[in-house]
Amino acid sequence: MLQVSFIGKINQTNDIVSEILISSMKASIDFISPETDFTDQLSFYSEGKNLIIYDLNTSHGYGNAPENIIEISSCSPGIPILVLDHHADKKFVQPLIDAGASGIISHTPAEPTLVEAVNELLNGNTFCEYFE
Repeated sequence: MLQVSFIGKINQTNDIVSEILISSMKASIDFISPETDFTDQLSFYSEGKNLIIYDLNTSHGYGNAPENIIEISSCSPGIPILVLDHHADKKFVQPLIDAGASGIISHTPAEPTLVEAVNELLNGNTFCEYFE
């Protein structure tokens, strides 16, 4: 079973993303609120996880995104990080990749894109919906 830590506020979009993962990939998902110091919680919540999802859109204002990704990566080494974002411009996406994001997709992904991205990350690859 896919084990996921999801950093972001629970809202309609994240609920849809979660439902896709649950129904298509038999995922179990733990939400971590970005309002708290999630890095303190992450080592606990990432234990035994296969994937971390970081919703940049509902975490906006809770620190610098690339710095947060660096912190997430250091707290959870070896676990791929999938960032949900709305920027298609390489100048916004590249710093996230440079910080350690394994994949970046739209914050409102289509089911096939989400499933493909997760599978790529679980197979040790990277995935960026916006550019090669």
